[in-house]
Amino acid sequence: MKSVNAMELEIGLYDWSKLPCRGCGSAEHVPGELLRMARAQTPEEAVPRDIEFHVIQDSWATETAVPVARVLMAALADPRVTSAARHHCLDLLSSFVVVDDDDIAEACKDAARSGIWTLYEEVLSGRAPGTALLAYWVLYEVETVPARLERLLEAARHLLPDDLRMD
Repeated sequence: MKSVNAMELEIGLYDWSKLPCRGCGSAEHVPGELLRMARAQTPEEAVPRDIEFHVIQDSWATETAVPVARVLMAALADPRVTSAARHHCLDLLSSFVVVDDDDIAEACKDAARSGIWTLYEEVLSGRAPGTALLAYWVLYEVETVPARLERLLEAARHLLPDDLRMD
């Protein structure tokens, strides 16, 4: 029996052929793109080619952003996902939680909250400051306990870029 990781498990929950895509008839191609990104070994390989302009453009997103956000969180939970791939996953997720459609943004925030400790671990890991910053900005948007976010800054300020400003 073939083993399945958390990302593949989450992908299998959705009928992607029935989800909207701005650039195509359906979002059927999106799971392959997400898997390609998560398996990438270099920053160039991890660039999301068929997500931007398909699922999200600027601050506008289709409802497909919600299952994509859930899949991205599942990818971030996998320690085998490279730093380069994590960076691009978090970059997309940080865009999804602030889209103009409040319902989609809130659903994407809920997806991020479901794996909130993965986001904290990304900041605290010290693996990559740019990736830690993206995880921090997602946390900034989704955390419901402000004291926890303040404590994170106290504990991990040295792991975030010096020019981080909270105003």
